[in-house]
Amino acid sequence: MKVYLMTDLEGVAGVYTWENRDDTSLENHERRCRQRRWLAREVSAAADGLFAAGATEVIVNDGHGAGYTIDLDEVDPRVEIIHGQGRPFWLAHLEQCDVTGIVGAHAKAGTADGCLCHTMSGAVRGYWVNDVCLGEMGLQALIAGHYGIPFVFATGDHWACREIEALCPGCVTVAVKQGLSLFSARTLPPARACERIRAGAEKALAAKVEPFTLERPMLFRCEMKEPRYDPEKPPPHARVVDAHTIEIEADDVIDLFIKLYRYPPQWQPREKREERDA
Repeated sequence: MKVYLMTDLEGVAGVYTWENRDDTSLENHERRCRQRRWLAREVSAAADGLFAAGATEVIVNDGHGAGYTIDLDEVDPRVEIIHGQGRPFWLAHLEQCDVTGIVGAHAKAGTADGCLCHTMSGAVRGYWVNDVCLGEMGLQALIAGHYGIPFVFATGDHWACREIEALCPGCVTVAVKQGLSLFSARTLPPARACERIRAGAEKALAAKVEPFTLERPMLFRCEMKEPRYDPEKPPPHARVVDAHTIEIEADDVIDLFIKLYRYPPQWQPREKREERDA
């Protein structure tokens, strides 16, 4: 059983404010180092539970910010980490796994009381695929569903857990804090959060969850908080609806991500490489 874990920082126990990589103060350096340890320990707790339940391999995507947030000195040595910048795809190698989940999840943009809630960027009001509003977890679940892979496990803010439970009924969730506002939460201490994460992860591999899918072809809509788009100069592959909104038509979610985030067009997921090389 191969497991693919996405990670983020905003849903980790104890984190309540945006990471500021431009702040060179000693206080900010100490805060960032501490948060990287907290994330690594939550990842390790999840991995320990997954291995105890029979996982043979756990691939961890260091998905926050610049892709170097997990403290590798603190993480379970049995996992492998995908990190760094310039990746060929957001969730590279997901298609090689049997189930997926996330550690450190935040709720989607606009979630009432969601601590550090956003969708990809603080500038985004919301993403919709076929009129279904999706945050980052929903997009991960949709990409996984493209390959028939279920989304079975999530940890993070209480509101993020409710979000993924609605999309993927039966998914095992572990709330390590409950957002009170954008910049506040009621949180578990890291040690207790890790205990709960390990227990939840051990249950997750037995969860009965259907892969999350939406009808193809797909219509994607992005709404920004501030005006950004000029109908006479639309972004590639997009139609400008108004100054705040664009739409993109796509064959499937992989095609959508290549168009939206301009991943190298020569990159292909495994199934398409096999078709090409047959």
